[in-house]
Amino acid sequence: MTDPDIPKYAALLKQLYILRDFNEAQIAHLTTRLERVEAPKNDSILLEGEEGNGFYLVFKGGVKLSRHVEGADQTMGILGSGEYFGEEALLLNRLNPLTVTSLSEPAIVLRLSPDDFFEIVAEHPQVYKDLNSTIESRHLAEIKNFDWIGEEETVTMIVRKHVFFFLRSLLIPVLLAGLSLFGLYYSLIHLELAATDLLVVFSLMGLFFSAFLGVWNYLNWENDYYILTNQRVVWLERVIILYYSRREARLPQILAVNVSSSFFGRLIGYGNVEVRTFTGAIHMKKASHPYRFASFIEDAQGRARETQKKYEAENKDKVLRQTLGMEKSEKPEPQSVTTGEGEAASKPKRPNVFRQTLDTFMQIRFVQGAVITYRKHWMLLLKKSFLPLLFLIGFTILVVFLARAGLLMGSCFPALGALLYLGIFLWWLYIYLDWSNDIYQLTPDQILDVKRKPLGEEIKKTAPLESILSLEHTREGIVQLIFNYGNVISNVGQAQFIFSGVKNPDEVQQEIASYIEALRRKKEEDENLRERENMLDWLSSYHRQSEKLEEIEKKTDWDLFPG
Repeated sequence: MTDPDIPKYAALLKQLYILRDFNEAQIAHLTTRLERVEAPKNDSILLEGEEGNGFYLVFKGGVKLSRHVEGADQTMGILGSGEYFGEEALLLNRLNPLTVTSLSEPAIVLRLSPDDFFEIVAEHPQVYKDLNSTIESRHLAEIKNFDWIGEEETVTMIVRKHVFFFLRSLLIPVLLAGLSLFGLYYSLIHLELAATDLLVVFSLMGLFFSAFLGVWNYLNWENDYYILTNQRVVWLERVIILYYSRREARLPQILAVNVSSSFFGRLIGYGNVEVRTFTGAIHMKKASHPYRFASFIEDAQGRARETQKKYEAENKDKVLRQTLGMEKSEKPEPQSVTTGEGEAASKPKRPNVFRQTLDTFMQIRFVQGAVITYRKHWMLLLKKSFLPLLFLIGFTILVVFLARAGLLMGSCFPALGALLYLGIFLWWLYIYLDWSNDIYQLTPDQILDVKRKPLGEEIKKTAPLESILSLEHTREGIVQLIFNYGNVISNVGQAQFIFSGVKNPDEVQQEIASYIEALRRKKEEDENLRERENMLDWLSSYHRQSEKLEEIEKKTDWDLFPG
């Protein structure tokens, strides 16, 4: 008997990015090789540790991915229609890394045998590259263990900035190391010179700094990710010690995905991916494989929109049936609420002040739940630290000259020097605390400006997001233009609320605008929900009155016309 859903299988296959090069005949041929598998709810389709027996595509319903960790099953994600699994065991020739369990009644998956799968991979190398990208991305996500990814969220693809930009960032450390080595060599062959000791000190400092800068640049490149999950697109940016940022767009909210690349970028494989939403855009610059990443986003976006439409339609029908008494209303079980940043909200814990200070040390932007905190740019800290730094360098040079002249032996100068070094450090510590305690915060419903002097007073100003009339930002002077910092101005009535000296002021402005739009949409959704509940109350009342009218008519029908 012919499967009546075969045309639907073909339509689903055409939507898959990994099969973008297949023509109609190849899609039709592939459809005939698929085996329909219906799995009852909570039935295991694949078991962890067993041999892979095929490539699976979810046709209807959902499946859960889980792994046995320390005696318990850990959920690794949930897949819906149009998503696939089973490719890792086949391509890497290993046992199944995950258990796959059906979530719906029944879940329908389409299975492709290993022989047919390898035939397709051999004939279409691009399919292998795309599947391998997904496998590598999921492995990287497991290694990094991103704590903001939800249990029901699955990583589809992760890319970084192209390696060319990491190699380019090594240019200055390599030049500095070369100059330092030359200075060290020169000082060793000219020991008779008076400044030899200073040259050795500065050469060693240059070598240390060049090594530090090289490692720092690598870690910054390695910690900059563009991530696609089955729920959202995320740009995760981290500058070690200084900066942490996570910008995201939910898949159903994406309006367009654009890719731009120069001739050189196309030649070596990098470009810029722009994801536009209702509230602005996420600019993912210098990304590796930009066209593949953008196509994966569009593929996931289409699935997410279809899933959302289906869920909304089913939810409307369910609520209407429950309101009319056609279906028993189920009391929802208490669940953890997730914030807009994708993290589960739990009972408030008492913050560990030392740990929090360590985690945010020198960072000029960090996120805690749905609250974004900004500090002033580190250039302003450097400006305030100029005098302590000048004293430190001058005193160090004096110590070197006095030590070379033999004037430090048998004197009380070491103790005085240690006290002076301690004083310079405490001076700088006060400046740092003054800088770090001057923060701006963006919450889901307000903005805050907090100024706190070390051992002094605290001044806090707030403004609700709904009272912000307009936003603007400025960069004044060549220094602010070069180092990309400035002021973000929120016009609140007749007053101005200024985020002064923040990094990337245009992006800070966009984040405030996004929060304002999110608040507006939430209020709009709440209003729509109230209107819907009001309409359902009217329908329910009408339904009850209709039933009463029918009962009255049945009771009085026999004596309406007596005689």
